[in-house]
Amino acid sequence: MRKTASRAESGSGRRGRRGGGRRADTGPTRDRADDHGHDEEHDYDPEEDFSAEYGHTPVEHDGAGAEQDGPEPDGAEQDGAEERSGRGRGRRRGSRRGSRRAAPAKGAGQGGAKRVSAFSASAIKKVSVLGDRPNQIVYTLAEQSKRKRGTAVLGILIGAFALSLIALLGLLSYQLFTGAGGTASGDDSVVAPPEGHSTITPQLYMSNPNRDDVFGPINERPEGLEPMTREAVFDPVQKVELDGMELELRDGMVTDSCTSLVWGEELGQSLIDAGCVNAASGVYTDADQDHVAQVTLFDLADADAAAEVEAALDPNNADSGAGFLLSRTNDEIPGLRDGYSEATAQVMGHYLAVFWVADTDGGPPGDDTDLAKVTVASMNAVPYVYNEVIAAQAQQE
Repeated sequence: MRKTASRAESGSGRRGRRGGGRRADTGPTRDRADDHGHDEEHDYDPEEDFSAEYGHTPVEHDGAGAEQDGPEPDGAEQDGAEERSGRGRGRRRGSRRGSRRAAPAKGAGQGGAKRVSAFSASAIKKVSVLGDRPNQIVYTLAEQSKRKRGTAVLGILIGAFALSLIALLGLLSYQLFTGAGGTASGDDSVVAPPEGHSTITPQLYMSNPNRDDVFGPINERPEGLEPMTREAVFDPVQKVELDGMELELRDGMVTDSCTSLVWGEELGQSLIDAGCVNAASGVYTDADQDHVAQVTLFDLADADAAAEVEAALDPNNADSGAGFLLSRTNDEIPGLRDGYSEATAQVMGHYLAVFWVADTDGGPPGDDTDLAKVTVASMNAVPYVYNEVIAAQAQQE
């Protein structure tokens, strides 16, 4: 502000000298010295003409003082040009006075005279007032831009986090309602037996190894083999008989969850390890319901896997934990809840068949041979396996 006031005072002093004070001066030397001294002290004089230095065409006059082509300067600009030219001041003073009076009138007729200058005085003043504020403005704009970019990035991160949270909640919900990844269910985990289930095991257990001469064609489960169905397994054997002992199917089912038919952790795990795909279970009784037989058939990967499951099923096997078949009898079907029972296991290629029989009153057989007849009769309930042997032999031929 201090420099701006100096320029105004210097300019007004110079105009006073140009208007009349210069008539009393002895020559132009002192006026030019004053002007040059002011210009050296201050970087820029808004009254001074820079047109010659920046390539603009100055106003030219003929001998009579008439104006030629080019923009017409006002009196102050003519003063500056004449002071720098070094010409005589006497003749020029009259010309300047004439120009000051004539220029406005002519300028008004031509639409207004325009100053010729490379720099606008007002623009220079604005820059002087701003000082280092342009850098400040650029910095502020950059900060605002960074904030906007930061807000955008934050929004993207929040969106990604929300999507991840939704996916995680979906996975947890799936595990909660399907039992995957932590609870026992499905073919890949052992199904826990129902509460209060019977843990009865047979007092007499017999096992028969696989016979390659009979079941060799189905020692391995063929690729693309159709799974067992209730109709295919039990419809042909609604009744089975031997030597006057006749048994009738009371309940038959096929399940994809093999472990749901047994109790005992190790036995259930052996079924999973053996690649059990499904199992069939049927309960038979005689007409008087004196005897009961439960027939179970497991579909495993191969004969070796079937043998491993049979070993885990054997209640006399000290190397395996406790476990056996779950009794499927109920209030309508008596037996196999407590007391005496017998079981026979037969490896049949990639199948394992278990025939579990008892008297419904739980008593021991004594000298009665009826229970032995029940066992042999129940073995006739698995023609499904023999039909597969016949089909496999036909394909091999």
